[in-house]
Amino acid sequence: MILTLSEREMEVARKVLQREPNEAEWRMLDVLWSEHCSYKSSKVFLRSLPSEGPNVVMSVEDWQDAGAVDIGDGLALVLKVESHNHPSAVDPFNGAATGVGGILRDIISKGAMPIALLDMIRVGELNEKGKWLLRNIIAGIGFYGNSVGVPVVGGELSFDSTYNDNPLVDVACVGIVDKGSIVPSVVKEPGLRLVLTGFTGLDGLGGASFASRKLSGNDEIGAVQIADPFAGKIVIDSTLEVIKYVDAIKDLGGGGLAVAVTEMANGLGAIVNLEKVPLRVKELLPEEIIISETQERMLFAVKPENVEKVCSKFKEFNYPCEDIGEITPDRRVKFLYNGKTVADLPSELLLSPPLNLMPSERAPRRYNVPKDVTIEEAINKVLSHPDLVSKEIVYSQYDYEVGTSTLVKPGEADSAVLELPNGRLLALKADANQDLCSEDPYECGKSIVAESFRNLSTVGARGIALVDHLQFGDPRKPHVYQDFIESLRGIAEASRFFSTPIVGGKVSFHNEDKDGNPIKPTPLVVMAGLIEDKVVRNEVREGTLVLLGNTRDETRGTLFSRIFGSWGEVPKARLMEDLLASKLILKGISEDKVLWDKDVSKGGLAGALLPIIVKGYSVKIFSSSIIGTSSLIGKMFSENGGRFLVITDDPQWFTYQSGRLGIQASIVGKVEKGSSLWIDNKEFKMDGIIDNYFSYLEKVVWS
Repeated sequence: MILTLSEREMEVARKVLQREPNEAEWRMLDVLWSEHCSYKSSKVFLRSLPSEGPNVVMSVEDWQDAGAVDIGDGLALVLKVESHNHPSAVDPFNGAATGVGGILRDIISKGAMPIALLDMIRVGELNEKGKWLLRNIIAGIGFYGNSVGVPVVGGELSFDSTYNDNPLVDVACVGIVDKGSIVPSVVKEPGLRLVLTGFTGLDGLGGASFASRKLSGNDEIGAVQIADPFAGKIVIDSTLEVIKYVDAIKDLGGGGLAVAVTEMANGLGAIVNLEKVPLRVKELLPEEIIISETQERMLFAVKPENVEKVCSKFKEFNYPCEDIGEITPDRRVKFLYNGKTVADLPSELLLSPPLNLMPSERAPRRYNVPKDVTIEEAINKVLSHPDLVSKEIVYSQYDYEVGTSTLVKPGEADSAVLELPNGRLLALKADANQDLCSEDPYECGKSIVAESFRNLSTVGARGIALVDHLQFGDPRKPHVYQDFIESLRGIAEASRFFSTPIVGGKVSFHNEDKDGNPIKPTPLVVMAGLIEDKVVRNEVREGTLVLLGNTRDETRGTLFSRIFGSWGEVPKARLMEDLLASKLILKGISEDKVLWDKDVSKGGLAGALLPIIVKGYSVKIFSSSIIGTSSLIGKMFSENGGRFLVITDDPQWFTYQSGRLGIQASIVGKVEKGSSLWIDNKEFKMDGIIDNYFSYLEKVVWS
């Protein structure tokens, strides 16, 4: 029996129980007290996140599977983000596919119809292992999403050696539900029956514990769940049909029945008869049934008179559905097998692990000796980096138009846009920045929220809410723990500033390579917004280039510094500049002054120009018009926030309006037919960069 519990935690359990727990009880404590399920090392800091607001319907309350915000006309938007990092490192196809299945079940557990998915993938160097991981991660996501008919409308793909052994596979999902019909994940009264749908098997044993420790490099395939999207489709459709008959729903994810039953009981008690659990494998031991994480299972709390109404819908598809127990008033969670007690533990003990507050200190930052980099070298290497190339070969494997509600599709803009049932338009975007977070996690936390807010602005939307996912190494290492605390502080500060409450999230610790080196800190946010007035269609054509915002010489913690080494200043998040520039972009879209726009982020101004050039246009930049720094490298590659690049036919409108707001707007160039980049009087041929943009991933990964 492999446990992740510390000696201190085991002593606490023995002291409370006044006895030695049996094997099944130790396994229950192990999953419920795991980092993955209990947030024991992060909960005290997570309480600082702003989670309330006038539109918040359901937020980061304990044991709720997803958050929800009011979007008008009696509808609520339900959103959630999760990861399947360790499973994807071992079995990338099933790891990624079950990540999709799990997030979909989180959404339907609120009674919501899933309408869109986003995938955020980070892998290491594209050697044979890296290519194998990426191909199978993408195949797994496409396999599940396409099979159940939920479009993958956007995401991110980034390459960094920090993820060589430990890829990050984040999946977000949004759904729609009548605001008055949201189903809770917890119960408030005893006497309800516990109804389980789906078969239980051997796959995913100890998955929550597996996610709460570093990868061992040994055979860990048994901790990975197996995906079955066709069963998943039955679960989605049938669950949404029986919503009116249930009092609470839990997805069976990490920790299996042990976690789902305990969290649903919410301090009350429960009795589960394990012999009634439908099994895929006859010889499954009782303690294995308790912690199995087999997918495509849901747990319902149902009034006795409604049990048959719930199960009859699933049995129409020959899908197993059984009454396995009940909610009790005695505040103990009991698992029985043919009348014999297998485990009997107090609810309070299971739900109250000893919280960890560990030593933290900032790691010393390493400064590289500056070297001369020519502008030619910088343009060629930055604009040829895999992070900036076309991702079409990835999203073409996803059916992103299923449901016919996707208005702005992957690759067309900085955010996806969907039409909602009430006619309103929803924008979605995810952002992370491992380069900046490795230099200054506090500034990074602010920056990724601000970038998401700006990205929504580029399509005409204002952010209304977000979910976060905080991904780090071992929290017992003081440098890692400090990075976590600081990034969380930055996210909280920016979320308050933009009035975008955090209605859900996840923490993923123990992301390390085989030598125990932590990944670069990689917090991620997914923000949802509503179109204020009009959607910009982002048409690249001849026109004037206007740059909103000041450009500062801040190249540390950027894509440029990842390639050439870190020196100079870290980009600071000046949130008022982000807000005012976003406000001007929204006004410009509303008044039809924007032909095409993009926020300035990864790759700096040069990175923002690349999507124009690859459309068959030349760009001429007047470097003296870029206000804020005299450094040409800083002008072209700084990633400081608060900036947008706009193609317009009316540049004077922007310069006038920016003066009224108190921000900078400069006419910095023009767009013409061709395929070159001109900086002042110097021409940079872009043919090789354009070819690399369109062909890199296909040649390197899929050929």
